[in-house]
Amino acid sequence: MKTSEHSDSATLKKVGIIGGGRGGAALLQALSQLDQVLVVGICDIDSHAPALDIARAAGIAIYTDMEQLVGAQSMDWLINATTRSIAQRYILGRDLNNTTLIDGHIAELIWQLLLDFEKALGQSAHSSAGPAHSESLQQLQWTLIQRIVNIAQPVQRELEYIAFHDPLTGLYSRQMLREFTEWEISHAYRHERTLSMVVMDIDHFKRVNDTFGHDVGDRILKELAQLLSTSCRRSDMAARYGGEEFVVVLPQTNLSSAAMWAERMRSRAEQHLHTPDDRCVTISLGVAGIEFEEDGASDIITSEALFKRADEVLYEAKNAGRNRVASVRIAARGRRPTG
Repeated sequence: MKTSEHSDSATLKKVGIIGGGRGGAALLQALSQLDQVLVVGICDIDSHAPALDIARAAGIAIYTDMEQLVGAQSMDWLINATTRSIAQRYILGRDLNNTTLIDGHIAELIWQLLLDFEKALGQSAHSSAGPAHSESLQQLQWTLIQRIVNIAQPVQRELEYIAFHDPLTGLYSRQMLREFTEWEISHAYRHERTLSMVVMDIDHFKRVNDTFGHDVGDRILKELAQLLSTSCRRSDMAARYGGEEFVVVLPQTNLSSAAMWAERMRSRAEQHLHTPDDRCVTISLGVAGIEFEEDGASDIITSEALFKRADEVLYEAKNAGRNRVASVRIAARGRRPTG
């Protein structure tokens, strides 16, 4: 297996792999047999993932987080071997300059192609064709892999966008919201970082639809989505939960800061959203924030529970008169050992 110490890295395609499970292990083994490829790093949160043992034996750099891999290595290709859509979303959200991002489905296609060629190369080793034939097969193999990436990956990217986003507003879908929230809760507990969620909906939206029609209602939904998009950081996620209800997840944001963000959002909506007769359209917002303290609850809050708490205070805001923000603090106990 090649390592950077024994290869002319200037002539190789530098590849990073996210995911050390069965697929990542097979991909790592297969790619490492190609003279045209140098695997520069692999990451997985599970230190016992099978691909990591292979990487250790080969002297390939190992990381526990994709951001560590991205920050430490210059790569031509970054392959998401996890097939998890949220991992792909994180990759797409990074500014990786000239790095080609390859999703899990394309990675699996490459892996299967490599396995097929491995069988062919194995058979040719026992034939009279000789090493020149094997070299030609490997070059053909590499040419096909590059064509898969260059042709199929852009198509897959379009399919990902459709799967990840709400068709009307362009915000993330409910499924992506759930995966993102679970991911961020896991990170919050691992590093004892704050995390907040904002749930909001449009006040009297049914009245808007009944009075002016669904075309006007759709316009207002899209305008609110645009306000959310321009108000979020790259690390945040804004999603349409359903109907006129929207959710924003704010990583590394405490309750006070999240409530301030929500108040700015409420004010912006009141200023920018209007019905055809020039009446203001308002929103109500509920904010739930996870913060860590010594005597906090020991059970890890789920994504469903976090949403439920934010949704409950949203209805407190509505019952208090609408066009306002209500919030709730969730005290959590970190897993970090003491003493």
